[in-house]
Amino acid sequence: MSNWKNVNNWHWVNKNCLSWAKTYFNEQLVGLEASKDEASVKIVSVDECTGDCDLNQRKGKIITIYDLVLKLTFEGQLAEGTQVKGSISVPEVAHDFDEDDYVFDIKIDNETSETQALKPMIRKQLTPAIVKVFGSFANDMIKKHAPDVYIDPAELGTPAAPREAVPTQAAGASA
Repeated sequence: MSNWKNVNNWHWVNKNCLSWAKTYFNEQLVGLEASKDEASVKIVSVDECTGDCDLNQRKGKIITIYDLVLKLTFEGQLAEGTQVKGSISVPEVAHDFDEDDYVFDIKIDNETSETQALKPMIRKQLTPAIVKVFGSFANDMIKKHAPDVYIDPAELGTPAAPREAVPTQAAGASA
């Protein structure tokens, strides 16, 4: 018996994965940290994850399409113990981005010349860790949600065998 809903995974099927993306980034990004010379920063929350995030299937191929905006909050401290808070905004996390395409807008609350020294550490240590999470995002989305848009060929079954045509007698014809 063949699958009558989407024979051979031919037709376009999509699933909105935005709520999953919010959970994913919260689980993967919160807790990432960087440190240098007793100064440290740690991502403490994902405050914003908006945009589009879909998993699609067409003609048997699984396609990820996403374009997201992220805003992260970090906390840390300088080597002498001063507490620091701030945010990292990523205006675009997209399916067609390479590692070098991401933009990170780093803001430190109540910024001073002393706290500004954390920015190079964030750029050199924390943003590469964030990019690594972005690099895993599409494959992790496929692993989690592919069964919702794609029917495994083993589950498609085989079409019914053709039957021999049997002529019928036309109405009004006599035997």
